[in-house]
Amino acid sequence: MSLTTNQSLHCKSDLHCVLVHFLSLTFITFATGEDAPNQIADHSPGAAAENNGSIWAQDTLTGDWDGYRKKVEDDGITVAATMVGQGFYNVSGGISRRSTVASTFDSSVSIDAGKALNWNGAIFYADFENHAGLDPSQVLVGDLEKFTKLNYSAFSQISEIWYQQRLGDDTIRIKLGKVDANSEFSVIDNGLQFLSSSTQVSPTIIVFPTFPDPMPSANVFFNPNDLYYVSIGAYYANRNDRFLDFSGSPQAAQVTQWGMLFIGETGLKWKHLDDWQADGNVRVGYWEDTGTFTTLNGGQQKDDHGCYVIVNQTLWKPSSKDDEPRGARIFLEYAQTPGDISIIDRHIGGGLAWTGLFSSRPVDLIGLSPQYVRLSNRADLPKTYELAIEGFYQYQIAPWISLQPDLQYICNPGGRYSNDFIGTIQFVCHF
Repeated sequence: MSLTTNQSLHCKSDLHCVLVHFLSLTFITFATGEDAPNQIADHSPGAAAENNGSIWAQDTLTGDWDGYRKKVEDDGITVAATMVGQGFYNVSGGISRRSTVASTFDSSVSIDAGKALNWNGAIFYADFENHAGLDPSQVLVGDLEKFTKLNYSAFSQISEIWYQQRLGDDTIRIKLGKVDANSEFSVIDNGLQFLSSSTQVSPTIIVFPTFPDPMPSANVFFNPNDLYYVSIGAYYANRNDRFLDFSGSPQAAQVTQWGMLFIGETGLKWKHLDDWQADGNVRVGYWEDTGTFTTLNGGQQKDDHGCYVIVNQTLWKPSSKDDEPRGARIFLEYAQTPGDISIIDRHIGGGLAWTGLFSSRPVDLIGLSPQYVRLSNRADLPKTYELAIEGFYQYQIAPWISLQPDLQYICNPGGRYSNDFIGTIQFVCHF
C-alpha cells in the first residue's frame, strides 16, 4: 500500500484501518489454532509439501507467484516491496501530548547482470520510496536525535538507483549512482532493528545522505580478505540536488546549498575467530563536507568535518552456524564534530539486541539502547545534553510480517523541552 503526498492528510484513518484489520487477522489466526507464529520458512524439497498452501510459511505475503518469482530470481531479477506503518503516542513531555501516524512504502528491483546478461560482477538496482505522514519529532517531541529513523514530512522519490561492479577477484567493488550512504558507511549491524536514528548513524554527521534523501555518488570499496577493508565515497550532498525527487522536499534535510561530502571508512571484521562463535567488527570513519554552512552564531563557515567509531559484537549464540538467528549482540558507537555548525558535537551510544531470548520464540527480538548527545555551548540552549533510552520487543508473526512495540524516554529533548515519554507501534510487511 502506497500513500501519495496528496493522500497524506488521510494517512491517519487509513493506517488505523490497516492496524485494525492486521490485529484482527492475527487474533483470529491464533484463536483458530492456525499454525503461524515465529516460524522460519523452510524451502527445502522435503518441506515443500508441508509449506504449500500456508501463508504463514511464506517469506513474503504474495508468496512465490505460482513459481514465477523463483524463475525470475534464477534469471537474476529480484523484485521486492515493503510497507512500514508506525503509530506514535506522546504520553508526557515534549511539545504535544497527542498521537500521529506515518507510513513508508518501498519497492525495488535488483538485476544480477551476471545471470541476466552474462555481465559478470555487475548489479543494477533501483528503489522507489513513498513516505506519508507528519514528522513526529517536530509535532510531538522536539528531540534532536530523531526518535524514529523514518522521520520526515511526506515525499515520494526514486531513493536509490545505482550500478555496481566487482573487480579483481571480488577484492574491489565500485558503486555509482544515487546511493543511501548508510547502506555502506557507518553501518551499525546490531542496531538495525531499533527505531532511533542514533542507532543507525550518529547525529553528529548532519550532512549524511541517507533517509530521507540519498544522493548521487561515487564509491570504491577494497576488501583484500575477510578481515580488513577500506571504503571511500564522494556524495553530491546538498539542498540543490532534486535528482528523481517527485514530491515533497526530502533534499531539504541537507544543511548546505552547495558542496560535496567525502567520507572514508576502514575496519576489521572477525567471524568465528579461533573457533570463537562471537563474530563482530570495528569501523572507524572520517568525513568532510566542502559546503558553506551557517554557524550557530549566525555567521558563514566553509567546510565541516567529523569522525566516528563503531563496534559490533556477538556475545553469545547457541551454535556457530552462519544462519543461526538466536543470540545476544551488542553495539557501541562514538562520534564527534566541531560545535560551530552542528548543535550536537559529541555522541556516545550503545545497545543490546537479543534474538530468541525465549527458545519457543527463536526469531523474536528484544532490545535496549541508551543514546547520549552533548549539545554545543554555542547553541545557547537551557540544557547541555539530550539522552534517549529505547526499549522494544519485535514479535515475528510470520517470516513476512512483524509487530514491534517500542518505548522511549527522552531527557531534555531539543535541549529545551521537558522530559518525554513516547510509545510507538510499528508493523513491517514484506510483499
